[in-house]
Amino acid sequence: MIKNEAAAKRVLDLSCALIAMALMWPLFLLIAVLIKLDSRGPVFFRQERAGVGGDDTFRIFKFRTMIVGAYRSGARLTVKRDPRITHVGHVLRWTKLDELPQLLNVVVGDMSLVGPRPEDPYFVNFYGEHHREVLSVKPGLIGPSQIEGRDELEMYPEGTEDTEKYYIEPILPAKLDCDLEYVQSATVRGDLAFLVGGLFSVVASQFKQSFFSRVRGRLALLSMDLGLIVLSYVVANFIHFEWHLPENAWPFVARTLFAAVLLKPMVFIYFGLYQRSTRWVGRRDLAAIVKAVALSSALVVAVTYLSGLQAHSRAVFVVDAALLIFLMCSFRYALRQVLSGAGLASGAMSSYVRVLVAGSGHGAESILRSLLEDPRSRFLPVGIIDHEPHRWGGLIHGVRVMGGAADIAMTASVHDVDMVLVSLADLDPSVVRDVTEACSKLDIQYRLIPALSDVLSQDEPQLVRTTTLFHEGRA
Repeated sequence: MIKNEAAAKRVLDLSCALIAMALMWPLFLLIAVLIKLDSRGPVFFRQERAGVGGDDTFRIFKFRTMIVGAYRSGARLTVKRDPRITHVGHVLRWTKLDELPQLLNVVVGDMSLVGPRPEDPYFVNFYGEHHREVLSVKPGLIGPSQIEGRDELEMYPEGTEDTEKYYIEPILPAKLDCDLEYVQSATVRGDLAFLVGGLFSVVASQFKQSFFSRVRGRLALLSMDLGLIVLSYVVANFIHFEWHLPENAWPFVARTLFAAVLLKPMVFIYFGLYQRSTRWVGRRDLAAIVKAVALSSALVVAVTYLSGLQAHSRAVFVVDAALLIFLMCSFRYALRQVLSGAGLASGAMSSYVRVLVAGSGHGAESILRSLLEDPRSRFLPVGIIDHEPHRWGGLIHGVRVMGGAADIAMTASVHDVDMVLVSLADLDPSVVRDVTEACSKLDIQYRLIPALSDVLSQDEPQLVRTTTLFHEGRA
């Protein structure tokens, strides 16, 4: 690149970088806050990169997307589903927002807006002689390989163990060929074209068919939540105004609803609501929903009042939050019932082993849930036996507590019981003895099931066998 071209390129870099930083400082601030809330450590990550010529290095700026000390606890290169990446880090990497602080490197002159992506000095040692021409220009914020839609992470085959070797052999040479083609024909006019078309290409490259096929379930759940956000807020307004929404209330509704649709999904993503399996929704998932709705509703209230809508009813926000929590929990529980295969076909009941569960505490609840939700289970719980009279008549996962050990005979006769599963985690030894003696007298098979924590706490691993988990007894 001739001297005038280099000067013009520097003017373009400096002016565009300063304008971008001036416009995006609120985004910088928001990302910084999210990073600090998400994990311990600094906002920025700085690492050595090769500069012009390859011998000199500079420290690159990035938003931190990994845990502190990540490079001391794993490979130099990140891989698919790298556990060192934080929750916010996944979003930043997906959107490429983690690269924005490199505008600072552009301002100080270490980098250019367009050019080969800055390389780790370690990998520069593996450049071929004909590829070293790539180092004759400043590294760029937007690289030619990015513009061509190359996604390095997707190029690693599943199960690649030596990521560095795979990067050095097939990936790096192909990337350098692309960079070399740019270096040999670089012009300021070409950089302008790269900036205009490149920004679109970088964003568009994130939305590939493989991406949508991988996250279609999460996107469907997010779409459902967006609908519930709108529904709960609109219904909350109708409830507050006794189903007759006045005409002057619609501007409040429209502006507040816009803030809700924009802010609430971001908070839901932060709380990991779309990383949680709907098939196994439990109380921790429901607690996360409550926290996410509470925080996001508070943010919407703050934005509403700061934007001049102080006259908005506070009661609407309370009803909206309560209604949204109810709807989100209900829909997820319904999905869980569908996906887990809950509910047994009535025509196949005769092929199941009909069992009583002895105990009504945590251990019995776990046994019942496992049997009812496992589509491959051949055991059908028909009742529960417990020694505590105040629990008799109650329901656990829809299965009734029939009575105590003395009631096993009648229960077994009425419900044609084939086996009794005894939860050792819930019953005293004396109660276990009463239950097993009753089973022996009735010639009913029984199995003693310890708590998983008791099995895992045994000193000798070889004792943890199927016979340990299920002690079988019969007269």
